[in-house]
Amino acid sequence: MRSVDEVLADSQGRVRSELDGVRAALLKPPPRTVLRWIHKIPARRAVFRALAGATGPVTHEVLDRVTSDAVAAHLRALLVTGGVLAERDEHLARLEKWLIRTVARIPDAQERRIVHHYARWQPLRRLRRLPHGSHVTHGQADSVRMEIRSIVRLAEQLHRDGTGLGTCTQDQIDAWLADGSPQHTLVRGFLHWTTRHGHSRVLTAPLYTSDFAAQVVAQDQRWAMVRRLIHDTDLTTIDRVAGLLLLLFAQPASRICRLTTKHVIDNGRVLQLCLGQQPADMPAPLDNLIRDLVQHRHGRAPVITGHESVWLFPGAYAGRPLEPHSLGRRLKRLGIRPRVSRNASLMDIASELPAHIFSRLLGFSQSTADNWDAEARGFSSAYGAEIFTRVRGQ
Repeated sequence: MRSVDEVLADSQGRVRSELDGVRAALLKPPPRTVLRWIHKIPARRAVFRALAGATGPVTHEVLDRVTSDAVAAHLRALLVTGGVLAERDEHLARLEKWLIRTVARIPDAQERRIVHHYARWQPLRRLRRLPHGSHVTHGQADSVRMEIRSIVRLAEQLHRDGTGLGTCTQDQIDAWLADGSPQHTLVRGFLHWTTRHGHSRVLTAPLYTSDFAAQVVAQDQRWAMVRRLIHDTDLTTIDRVAGLLLLLFAQPASRICRLTTKHVIDNGRVLQLCLGQQPADMPAPLDNLIRDLVQHRHGRAPVITGHESVWLFPGAYAGRPLEPHSLGRRLKRLGIRPRVSRNASLMDIASELPAHIFSRLLGFSQSTADNWDAEARGFSSAYGAEIFTRVRGQ
């Protein structure tokens, strides 16, 4: 307690009343954990000194000002779990800060304002209008980053060419698209928006298309990974459950990480997991692995007195789940490439189940299920040809 008071005290040795909640939140984890966290890295002590020297209550905005994301994340999680701060959408908050830094790269001030206005009223507005209680996912935030990066790169190239959005031609856009990656076509929505609002001539770009089946791991490799996760008891339960949910049920890392104990329905005989509108029966031995995960789940976050985590995959911060990119790294270390492995799972499921059942059971939109259903129609012959070619080459 004395150490906590020391780091929160001002120059007169007093802890201002607005920090009472921070003090209480810091005292909830085990004392040794708190002391180690406070004193291990000097930058953390600097945060407390900044809070002690500030005025007014502690808010998310105050934490954003006094420290970096890495240092603030742990403290923010403690304060949210302790009821000092309301929970906020962290992916959206980080995206908004990233957007300011990235758009600042555009050399022309007027074009910076145009791009910032577009980002605010198009992609960010869509994310802010998610249903109540839904948070932006890692994948959704990354999609916006990909689009804005492409727009910024276009603006930078036009500046190097001695022109800008207001004077460039469709030929210049086409030349830039031809020399770049397919992601450059993500500027399409922006160009249509600048055309409608009079910021440019009539400009366009091709639709950005993702070939669903372009990268699909071979099914025999996928099943070999499934067998390893089933039989290799040296692997952690977290990795085994997450890997099997991806390989068997095509669940993305972002959705796996947000599963809670409330998604598990267990009558002792059959265990079901709520992945979509209808609970899905979990096959053996995945059912027992999930039971073990429910009983013994733990992350790197400190245990908070009076607060039991509901996450099946707890993360490094109090009250927060494992981050999708962290789970992705764990799976890659096992030889599971999330994207191509999940694509193989989606292809297999779509070839076996009608699209409407696929959608309701596994939590995918009907349009996604329909797209994969269309891809799967030619999957069997293509896969057979692949196997035949591989066997002939042996």
